[in-house]
Amino acid sequence: MQVHVKFFAIFREYIGLKEDWREIEPGTTVQELWNHYTAHAKNPRAANIRAAFSVNQRLAKPETVLNGGEEVGFLPPVSGGAGAQKQIAARKTKTPARAAKKNVARTRAFVITQKPLTLDALITRVSHPGAGGIVTFLGVVRDNANDKQVKFLEYEAYPELAERMLAQIGAEANERWSDVRIAIAHRIGRLKIGEASVIIVTSSAHRADAFAACRYAIERLKVILPVWKKEFASDSDYWVEGPTVGDVLPDAADEIVAAADAATRENESAPSPSFGVLSAAENVGEIRTDLESV
Repeated sequence: MQVHVKFFAIFREYIGLKEDWREIEPGTTVQELWNHYTAHAKNPRAANIRAAFSVNQRLAKPETVLNGGEEVGFLPPVSGGAGAQKQIAARKTKTPARAAKKNVARTRAFVITQKPLTLDALITRVSHPGAGGIVTFLGVVRDNANDKQVKFLEYEAYPELAERMLAQIGAEANERWSDVRIAIAHRIGRLKIGEASVIIVTSSAHRADAFAACRYAIERLKVILPVWKKEFASDSDYWVEGPTVGDVLPDAADEIVAAADAATRENESAPSPSFGVLSAAENVGEIRTDLESV
């Protein structure tokens, strides 16, 4: 029996393989297969990094039994969000410049692409006559991280699984806000400072649902999307490590959205200050300017 094995990001570097076709014994589990690779890894530190597993482009448990013919993916922790990241495998940087690619519009709802992202295409994807609000989120490359100057980033993905996970995020959002339309695109490859790495667009009849669904999507994306980020600083490059795929449940994103919604409602209910508001005096025809709060 033979399986097709794929490695990504830090695992690709530590194991020393991008992919492999491995003969296995009947009854071999995904965990046992992973143990084989870590025991023979180019860098033994691979065994110290918690892995997530996929079989046929779906997340799988360690005890999943392989029958032969499967595509097995070994997934390191995803890039995550600010505050939940750490650097691994810092090393000296020596990377040649690459040619920029032309901007190309995307029309699918859930996209992993090497081409520059286009906001207008995603807005068109979710627009409809009943939409009273459209919310957009752009995640862009900044020039600093962890007190270091960043020159550029490189993103790597398991594209087939990543697009499946983006669609899952969309389905989760629709379970919570049924009339929301959502589109997400994530770029991979080399990105310069200021370029968009991810765009999320949501539309709804009411703005509150569009805002909430957009916030939910980015929080979920940061913890389940099999996309990995390498930061190239002035003197080193390193993979950024966040959560392991599947470890963070949707409840965490629900709580963040609920907290943001509560804060918004509190701000909206607070009395508004008066800034130069014109008001009518008792004497008809006389107008005064209330400037007490200025």
